[in-house]
Amino acid sequence: MKKVGVLGSISTDFVATTNVLPKESETIVGKSFSTQFGGKGANKAVALSRLGKQVVMFGAVGDDEFSRRALANLKEERVDVKHVKKLRGEIGGIATIFSSQKTNMIVMVPGANNAVDEEYLQKIENEIKKCDCIVAELEVPQQAVLFVSQICKKNNIKFILNPSPIMKFDKTLLDNADLIVVNETEIKHLPNFKSQKQALIDYAGRLVLTVGKRGAYVYEDGEIVHLPAVDTPVVDTTGAGDAFLGGLIDALIEGAKLKNAVEFANVCAGLKVSKLGAQTGMPTIKEVKTFLQR
Repeated sequence: MKKVGVLGSISTDFVATTNVLPKESETIVGKSFSTQFGGKGANKAVALSRLGKQVVMFGAVGDDEFSRRALANLKEERVDVKHVKKLRGEIGGIATIFSSQKTNMIVMVPGANNAVDEEYLQKIENEIKKCDCIVAELEVPQQAVLFVSQICKKNNIKFILNPSPIMKFDKTLLDNADLIVVNETEIKHLPNFKSQKQALIDYAGRLVLTVGKRGAYVYEDGEIVHLPAVDTPVVDTTGAGDAFLGGLIDALIEGAKLKNAVEFANVCAGLKVSKLGAQTGMPTIKEVKTFLQR
């Protein structure tokens, strides 16, 4: 079985659901509150594991109760966490999420996630090299992501980049990536951006543009292809992008063409938004297959 390494954040989500999100300086009454497992990295790891992939997590946690619970949950989800860095006297990552039926707003406090550095990655470099594919995002320091991308480049390991949350980033990250997955906001921060269409052409075969409830776009076989989202009830959009990434990587590993992999990823994202929780709502391979059979 091929092994997927996930470099990214491990956090706890504090989620308040509302009918509509508050405007600036506005106070509104929410519908519910819950504490859930999160972090873009951990979300992707759970998404991949539930789809049946062997997953190893690279990241950092603190020694607080939320960190302990987050690690225990990843273990329960059959994610290998032996190489996660553990810090004394530090809190794990925290995300405060305001979620409505249509969209969400997130404030991320990195905590221990900021301790993912080159020194840590050098110690586990041999474990990184055992992976067939690495997926990374930017809720851990960019220098760490760049370092891992260089390891992948030198060792012929597929490197998939989700440059989120968006920030100024080293173009080398893009050069080292076999695949880049961005949304409509993130694509505008690509170097020399002119238009969505031109970016898809410039990064032909290496770029996937997600457009929320409208699905995704890729450039393949000489044309831009629109792949619509699936129609499912929307309960919680948190983690939808991570579910999409999990499905995309799963399908590509199994040998699917890019547009077919995106179709599979759209199903995973659609099933995710129909359930509450970034990780608890991730679909299993059985659920995806059942949906596809229908």
